[in-house]
Amino acid sequence: MTKGIMTFYPVEKKHHDLIYGWLHKIHVQPYFYGEGLKNTLKNLEFFVNGIKTNGSYRFEHWIAYIDEIPFGFLMTSRIDGPYNSNDPYSKWYEDGKETITLDLLIGEEDYLGKGLASRMIQEFLLDKFSHISKVMIDPEEDNPRAIRVYEKAGFRKIEKFAQTHDDPNPCWMMHMEIEELKRLFNKP
Repeated sequence: MTKGIMTFYPVEKKHHDLIYGWLHKIHVQPYFYGEGLKNTLKNLEFFVNGIKTNGSYRFEHWIAYIDEIPFGFLMTSRIDGPYNSNDPYSKWYEDGKETITLDLLIGEEDYLGKGLASRMIQEFLLDKFSHISKVMIDPEEDNPRAIRVYEKAGFRKIEKFAQTHDDPNPCWMMHMEIEELKRLFNKP
């Protein structure tokens, strides 16, 4: 595992081109494509330009650094509830539990395969979201590498589901309780 100090900052306009480049790299393309990629790029544009969006999700974009070198991109969205039958993620919302979704990537090839992804998830959540209750992540079933990383970080598989009727790739809904993560790291 690569050592070093990790820090996380909200994405700014100065990060736009870097993240845009990461989203189009060969090692990222199998996981960010089609409508998902279009939505990510649109929400990134809104975020860096300070445009607020309506709806039950509030997207935030983060950049991860190790020893002051940018290497990763994280996206969170808050799920505000209440249950909405038109929203496939709403099924897992629990009243009274502040919940976010998480998605991420390591953009720089030199940092792939070094054991940084699960560490990045844990440190990011403890640093920026230790006040919430639950985190949800939804890797595609045919992405066993990501599933292993998420399990190592502390996520548990909950249920297989289809994100949309048009997407033939089933996903795993995975959850992490922040209190469990805090106990792991002896954090109050």
